[in-house]
Amino acid sequence: MAVFQTPEVAPGEYGDLFEFLMKELKLFKRQLVFMLKHAQTGESMVFDRVWYQFNRKEQLAQLLTEGNYAAVSQLPVNKEGQSGIYIETRYVKSGKLVSFQMVEARPHEGGRYVGLTPAMVFTDADGERMLPFVKNLQ
Repeated sequence: MAVFQTPEVAPGEYGDLFEFLMKELKLFKRQLVFMLKHAQTGESMVFDRVWYQFNRKEQLAQLLTEGNYAAVSQLPVNKEGQSGIYIETRYVKSGKLVSFQMVEARPHEGGRYVGLTPAMVFTDADGERMLPFVKNLQ
């Protein structure tokens, strides 16, 4: 069991979830160019984004930082692309790996995407415990 998170790379910005999973932790491997499989279980990665109103940016970041996932689950979500703020989720269906990060799209900075919270990665029993949270966001 383990919980990992990315460090701050600039004031208020955190390392990218996908790169953290692929390059640093090496928890996924590529298969057939575009398929991503969990390195231990062989399960395919499930990827999603859940969008929120931009004015919830500070509240959402604070709740995620505090680990108040029940409160995050209660916030209303937007349709895709209607806001620049979303939670990116990447997990396997068994829950052996669950990860998420709050991200802001910044078209005014050349289309850059910025992690506003650390990317959180939960494995084994910790991942199984967090699986209902990420599945209920959708």
